[in-house]
Amino acid sequence: MKTRINRQCAVDFAVALVFAAVVALAAFLWNTPGMKGVAPAISPFLVMRPLEVHEEVIADYAGLQRVYEFDLTKASGVRAGTLFVHLRHTIAVVEKDGRIVTDTGEVSAWHIGRTPGNYWLTLPISPDDAGKTLRVTLTPVYQSVRGIEPDFLVMDRQMLLHLEVLPDEAAVLLLSCVTAAMGFFLMLLALSLGLAVRDRQRVFYLGAFSCAAGVWKLCGLSVVPLLLDWYGRQKLLWYVGATAYLLMLVLSLRLLTVIQDREHDRLGRLCCYFSVFGTLVLLALQVLGVADLHDALIPFGIGMAALHLIALLGQKPERAALLWLLPTFAALGLDLVLFSIKGQAPIAPVFLIWVALNLFARGFGFLRDAIRRERELREKDEQLRGAKMQNLINQIRPHFIYNTLASVSMLCDSDPQRAGEVVANFNNYLQANFTAIAATEPIAFVSELEHTKAYLNVQKALYVSKLTVEYDTDYITFRLPPLTLQPIVENSVKHGISQTHRPERIFICSRAVDGGAEILIEDDGTRYEPSSDGTAHVGLENVRERLVLMCGGTLEIGPRAGGGTLVRIFVPKEPE
Repeated sequence: MKTRINRQCAVDFAVALVFAAVVALAAFLWNTPGMKGVAPAISPFLVMRPLEVHEEVIADYAGLQRVYEFDLTKASGVRAGTLFVHLRHTIAVVEKDGRIVTDTGEVSAWHIGRTPGNYWLTLPISPDDAGKTLRVTLTPVYQSVRGIEPDFLVMDRQMLLHLEVLPDEAAVLLLSCVTAAMGFFLMLLALSLGLAVRDRQRVFYLGAFSCAAGVWKLCGLSVVPLLLDWYGRQKLLWYVGATAYLLMLVLSLRLLTVIQDREHDRLGRLCCYFSVFGTLVLLALQVLGVADLHDALIPFGIGMAALHLIALLGQKPERAALLWLLPTFAALGLDLVLFSIKGQAPIAPVFLIWVALNLFARGFGFLRDAIRRERELREKDEQLRGAKMQNLINQIRPHFIYNTLASVSMLCDSDPQRAGEVVANFNNYLQANFTAIAATEPIAFVSELEHTKAYLNVQKALYVSKLTVEYDTDYITFRLPPLTLQPIVENSVKHGISQTHRPERIFICSRAVDGGAEILIEDDGTRYEPSSDGTAHVGLENVRERLVLMCGGTLEIGPRAGGGTLVRIFVPKEPE
């Protein structure tokens, strides 16, 4: 017990140390100015200022259109320069000397949704562009991005990444990657460790929730399309993030119902079904062009919060469920408020920090508790198995000894000399086979066969010429539980010669079959009749139970053609 406690303390300390290291690294990157202090001296760059900006009122989209006009003379002098503009849900039309060179709103085929996504508008600038004019027309698609004024930067891609993007987004990028990766790792652990159903659900849904949260945040960062150079796929990237957001809320609701640990929480299950149905309907309406997913994200989040409350309050809420629900939506709401004010994902890391905290504290706590419970269950199962095995053996041993001594007792009056021979044989039998009687693991068939022959020799001495035994046991290379054959032949003798006083023949055969070995025990004594009260044939029932427990074997008992009883034993082949 002390070793187990020390091991758990070590695991807890390791998890806490890893989480502290992640938080410290995120804080360091968050406060590091990057290359802003030295980059201008290393590589030239330019922040382009428009010659004029004018706004036009339009009837479509967000109702506003901005036109920026630039002189490319200064920009053409920047070595290896490229114009970079980060845009969110904004259509851009770029004209150079009156010729359109880029139109992100141009649609030549069927597409999903109005938004072009979150992307970097890029335009190479060369010395030949000196004296040319540049006209950039930006059309915000949604009201939420109407007030955002973008920066027009001329520099190379690596400089943009290290000078502008990474210093602002490194912390959220790191947290997003860690959250998504660790969530996926938890999902794999839940599916591979063979945990109990409830424990597996807790670990899996927390991992899936965290993975979806990390993907959602990653898709909202400007560094991702810049690193992957995904211009032209920005719409796909945004819809992946939006779908991850929807899944995250659905998984959060499912995790809440699992944390409650209620077997028959019908209201919670109904809320989960309704959330899945609502998500599928919303995605279908987006594909069909009936609804816009961007406009539905906040109402969907409010609806999911309501479903969380309904699932929680349907029954008396548990403390663990409250500690999941309230901080989760509080952190998510705070992030959405910060994002709506500034319009930038990097300044909204509260929710990711909460998810990371749950991953290391709650997630690995779930995993540790599940493994501990599994270990305790296995230990209890082994203890019960051992107790049952010992009980079965104790049942059989007195049963066999009682029958033998009862037979010797009868011979003492009728034939004392033969009684002495039986006692001597019985003594040799006990000395030679005591180990097999007490064994709790499968033994070689040869040992069990010798044990049975010794018992039958005792019985032959008792019944002289009335008992005949034949063997056909060429196949002997397998193992079976101890005391498998002896109780069966004892039952044959008990219900044959001892009751009818007629001669009896017993035939024992072993042979190889598909998947294992088969043993046949036949006798021509009294026809087998199943017990009606469960008190007879104790030895046979014990044999059947031990076959199942120790090697997964089977035992079948039935009438023999021509009279008597046929017992069929199957012992599966041992795994290699």
